[in-house]
Amino acid sequence: MGTSWDGAPEAERERPGSVGNSVSGGAVVGNVVQTGSIGSFYLGDGGHAGGLPTPDDWPRPDELLPFDFGVRISRTFRDESDLTPYVERDHDVRLGNLVRDGAESGGLVVVTGERLSGKTRTAYEALSAGLSHRGKVFAPSPGTDLRTLPTLLRGRSDGPYALWLDDLEGHLGGHGLTPGLLTHLIQQRVLVVATMRDEEYEKHRFGSSASSRVLVRAETVELSSRWSEDELSRLTDRSADDPRLAGALYWRGESGVTEYLAVGPDLWAEWDRARRPSVHPRGHLLVRAAIDLARHGIAVPVPLLLLRSVLEEYGPGLADAGRESFEDAFAWATEIRHGVTGLLVRGWEPDTWQVYGSLLVDASRSPDMARFPYRAWARVVDIAEEEDLLDHGTALAAARAALLPQAEKGDIDAMFLLATYCDEAEDVAEAAHWYRAAADADASNAFVAGEYLARHVGDLEAIPYLRTAAEAGNRLSARVLGRLLRDQAEYWLRVAAEEGDEEAAYELSRLPSRPGRAEVISRLYSEAEALGDQQAESTPQDDVDTVDG
Repeated sequence: MGTSWDGAPEAERERPGSVGNSVSGGAVVGNVVQTGSIGSFYLGDGGHAGGLPTPDDWPRPDELLPFDFGVRISRTFRDESDLTPYVERDHDVRLGNLVRDGAESGGLVVVTGERLSGKTRTAYEALSAGLSHRGKVFAPSPGTDLRTLPTLLRGRSDGPYALWLDDLEGHLGGHGLTPGLLTHLIQQRVLVVATMRDEEYEKHRFGSSASSRVLVRAETVELSSRWSEDELSRLTDRSADDPRLAGALYWRGESGVTEYLAVGPDLWAEWDRARRPSVHPRGHLLVRAAIDLARHGIAVPVPLLLLRSVLEEYGPGLADAGRESFEDAFAWATEIRHGVTGLLVRGWEPDTWQVYGSLLVDASRSPDMARFPYRAWARVVDIAEEEDLLDHGTALAAARAALLPQAEKGDIDAMFLLATYCDEAEDVAEAAHWYRAAADADASNAFVAGEYLARHVGDLEAIPYLRTAAEAGNRLSARVLGRLLRDQAEYWLRVAAEEGDEEAAYELSRLPSRPGRAEVISRLYSEAEALGDQQAESTPQDDVDTVDG
């Protein structure tokens, strides 16, 4: 019995058979359809020893989707592309040279780095660019028996051929990539491109194991989730091409760019599904409160007290939220995902929190994000004023900015609240404008509008609104209106009397006197008397001085 190159008995070696359309043992042996037939792409499972597709059936890189190589999807919404535009990393030039050289003469290239540092995407981009249009790639899943590869490739003069091993640690071992197999592949000018997390590389690289003897022959390229200034500069240049890149640039916080892009879609999906009664309905609303505040201008850590207060204004969702305690909701919202972040991120002050940046960016682009309840703004402004937990001016500015678009669309409640917050901000012109608009749209707001206009703008502006309210039965409005009309009557009678009008002086003398006004009326009466107003002489002066308005 003969012996194979790796020491296995010849009879035990799997030989390539005919390729048919079937799925066996988790291995795809035949055509795989992804928007059309792409030939053969092997997706073996760890327990399948053999049955590898022949190199003729290996697809070209451009016949596969990036996700077939293990690249994480970056899409959150249906109208987005599956991936963000690729931003060049500092080591791309060296990596590209290694891949091109390996495609010509064979070799092992390993991209290492922290978890979610972009290893797979970077290696995929290098392989796609470095393998010629005739190149073929074989991407088995971890645990696939690779021992027959040299036999499949023996004597072939075409190519180039590449073996893609994402998460290389899953492809090491007796049936995987051994020192002997690597030697044969290099002799056959096969390029092996692999990725490996730092901790796995350290675990397998050093020592005297077979895995160490594989890795010592590798050309390695190291990536970090913390981008260099040059990489961030290139990200800035590309950020205009895709809002997800802009989000990573400005809203990643303490996390890395690739971490932000990797976890964002999962965080959004988890938060969105948590609204169901059986999951985390109160946790969903707690995070929504932080999202709403941030997307309306309060994009800073805020006290947990404020978030808890705001979530109580979310109406129908509170019925389901009652099934979950606040403590459980908070624990779920702050739990660290993927070793990167929670949905809520701790602020720099004790007991302050803010939403993770990707959730804010996705919420700003979501067509289904509900409006922030108007009542919640009252909670925000009141807490900011009373508890000194948030700058009051910031809260007012956020409330005004949020309400303005709705007020301009004719929302009466938004008009009235906007006027209220403009008043608090001492913006008289804007407050008067929106009080008028609210009263013009709904007469029930007429008294408040009239009373504000009387105090801050003028009687003539106020009187029409007060009259509307008084005619509708508002007793307080009638009283205020009466006083304004009395003052208006006094003013115009005084104007006429000072111009020498005798009847005006007489009528003015008959008005009830108020403190400080008796002297003026007495003077005007004397002037009228001098003009010969006999009717005025019949009115006792004591009556003028003693009437109390």
